Amino acid sequence: MTIKSLKHSISSLKLAKKSSSAIFKDSTFSSLISRYFDSDVKNNAFIDSNINSSPKSAYYDVLYELIKANKSSPIQLKTIALKFQKILSLEVEQYTIQRLLNNQAADKLNENFYGSYNIFPPSLYCFNCNQEFHAITTKKSLPSLALTKLPTICTIWKTDKIIDNFQNINSTNPFKATINNKSILYHPINLLIMYNGNHSANVALYENNTNIKPTLIDDISSWMNNIYFDPKNNTFNHLHCGKTISQELFHENIGYIYEISRLLYQNNIIFTINDLI
Repeated sequence: MTIKSLKHSISSLKLAKKSSSAIFKDSTFSSLISRYFDSDVKNNAFIDSNINSSPKSAYYDVLYELIKANKSSPIQLKTIALKFQKILSLEVEQYTIQRLLNNQAADKLNENFYGSYNIFPPSLYCFNCNQEFHAITTKKSLPSLALTKLPTICTIWKTDKIIDNFQNINSTNPFKATINNKSILYHPINLLIMYNGNHSANVALYENNTNIKPTLIDDISSWMNNIYFDPKNNTFNHLHCGKTISQELFHENIGYIYEISRLLYQNNIIFTINDLI
């Protein structure tokens, strides 16, 4: 090796050291690297590091550590996850009710519109990669599922309907699901969205032994290894390029409900309909 080539090699090593030092000082990069080499929790290299920036991340973090400890069975992990998702969904419902009772539109992203709105995106498109992500919709016959157990969000939008149903649905006049109650179950994230008959179903969330048959199942299993939640911007992002591929979500809890199931899914713990009965 000549003196000139030796000097060039030393110079290159100094630059590489300087670059790597700067990279590893970046908290986002460091978090991703640490998750990538965490052999106890499989396939979590690409979870957004900002997932830990909100108090809501406590639900995700507990599951992450339980999987890492490898002391809980898949059934136990599913049971915990479902309860965490239920807590998060009820918080969304409470948030919406409070907005309506304060004479605000249910959807903060559309303050002037008092009507139906989307809770969960039916499809996503990455313009950077020219790739679309669909839910696979089925209408197969489903068993009745317990609303008190299932993470459920109702697209309530009218204040007087909320009050009317709260005062008229009770132990002597319980909620009874009819063909008017229409809903979509998003699998495998266990999220049930009521889009018709939603004001009465909203009251049913706070009653006992209330069951309903989902109208449709939207299977988004293919999203689990392609799409992640970015809590910093409250959006869904494409894993391949990191670009945002959704509008701001209705509520950040939607993203955390998604990530809880994605964490389990990537560790081969996948919910089935029987888990929700």
